[in-house]
Amino acid sequence: MSDELKVVISLKESKVAVGVQAPECDPVFFGLEGDLQSTLKAVPKFVEEAKTRWETSKLYPKCESPLPSQEQPVATTSRASTGSKSQKVAAQRAQPQMF
Repeated sequence: MSDELKVVISLKESKVAVGVQAPECDPVFFGLEGDLQSTLKAVPKFVEEAKTRWETSKLYPKCESPLPSQEQPVATTSRASTGSKSQKVAAQRAQPQMF
């Protein structure tokens, strides 16, 4: 494995996200609460954890499940025979007018 590493730190208020990545390996993400100083102290531990994980599995397992259908669902219409005339008029007004 290469000695090249990328460490990304994202801070938002007291929540911190840390990502560690190496060439030919999927990134490993960690979360913690704290400030930049406490995060910088934790980075070496995160790097070691990522390296340990990469020793057994550099890449996430390949997804074998079928992809969901990309077809648009067919619009269905229903005609309600119940309801007051004012409800029907209000429903018609809510529909956009086509010219």
